[in-house]
Amino acid sequence: MNKEEILAKSRQENKNRDIAEIDQFKSAARFALIISMAFTALWTMLSIIATQRVNYAVIAVEFCMSFSMWLYRAIKSKKASDILLAAVSGLTFLIPAFIGICELFNIKP
Repeated sequence: MNKEEILAKSRQENKNRDIAEIDQFKSAARFALIISMAFTALWTMLSIIATQRVNYAVIAVEFCMSFSMWLYRAIKSKKASDILLAAVSGLTFLIPAFIGICELFNIKP
């Protein structure tokens, strides 16, 4: 294979995106997740100070983002560790989501 054939094959595998661009999007997704977690922690603290209550819906949204990232990774890689992390993050999403729904409809479980 010559250089042009290797480049063409690489472009086809990466859907005409540069590897540096793909890495940049991965880094941006990690950064966004970290910032959103920090904002969720700050919002939860302010909520506790202002109302003495926790807004579980905000926490559920945060864990939903984390769960969706792990679920996508588990589906693509099919590795046991990714599947386990997707299951654990799914559980951490479902618990505050359930509590948030109960609070929304004023249901006492």
